[in-house]
Amino acid sequence: MLTKIKVYGVLRKYVGQSEFKADINNPNEAFSFLYSNFKGLEKHMSEQIYCVKVGDKTISQDQIFLETNKEIKIIPVVHGNLFWVAIGAAVKWVAKKYIANKILNYVITYVAVNMIQKGINQMLSPQEQTQNQQSKQDSLDPAALASNYSFTGLTNVTNSGVPVNLAYGEILVGSIVVSNGLDTVQVRGSN
Repeated sequence: MLTKIKVYGVLRKYVGQSEFKADINNPNEAFSFLYSNFKGLEKHMSEQIYCVKVGDKTISQDQIFLETNKEIKIIPVVHGNLFWVAIGAAVKWVAKKYIANKILNYVITYVAVNMIQKGINQMLSPQEQTQNQQSKQDSLDPAALASNYSFTGLTNVTNSGVPVNLAYGEILVGSIVVSNGLDTVQVRGSN
């Protein structure tokens, strides 16, 4: 059965159409379909943040392999913070127009310019949220890392995006496992 894939925004502009029908079973296969049919799309998509909807439900990254026959929508997330730029420009204009005291005018203009810079920085380099939605703890926070199962579980693991150390010579440190697996084999002993 063919599943409808809809793309929006800059992604639609890049691929040249807004709808596709493909024989896929999950959102991950929708991404594979797009990557294999449009050269350079994977690199283009890696530079953006996307919201994936299956039917009317927004799915998270861990649900991307969820089997479905509903319509899949891939929507670029608009990010940046024009709010700070607008507020900063308004404050700067008010300071210039209505405040006669030069020192106060200078201080308010300084604050306004910082607001504008903050807004521009957020638009140019948005940061991905590292906070776990269930525990409300930042996964890169040392307190959150201390409360994990690194030394009591089967292996010493971490989440994606954490740098992996590269060391030369002899060192004695803890580790970060990049990938691991576990196989169990039934062994029958003889008595």
